[in-house]
Amino acid sequence: MLNNNYNEVNLKDGKKVKVYRIDNDINGNPRYVLHFLQLDISLKDYQEKSFSQYGLKKYRGKNFGGGLVIQSYNCKSDLNHIIKRLKDDKMI
Repeated sequence: MLNNNYNEVNLKDGKKVKVYRIDNDINGNPRYVLHFLQLDISLKDYQEKSFSQYGLKKYRGKNFGGGLVIQSYNCKSDLNHIIKRLKDDKMI
């Protein structure tokens, strides 16, 4: 189901991240889901920590295991900002 709605986002560090478009939130804002391993987050950190302070939420749906959801109108810019904050906090 999600394979038809994916985009590759080229980040500042040259890394490519696949994001999958999912249904809008209740207010109509676009949302995307990506796998935590694409952000170099360890399984232990994914299971134990909250990422809401970085603008990410854990994906709770059945279609995508280990996903993080970002609400964004500009995925590339927002992901670059999130990765910078994750690196600053030594999460990745």
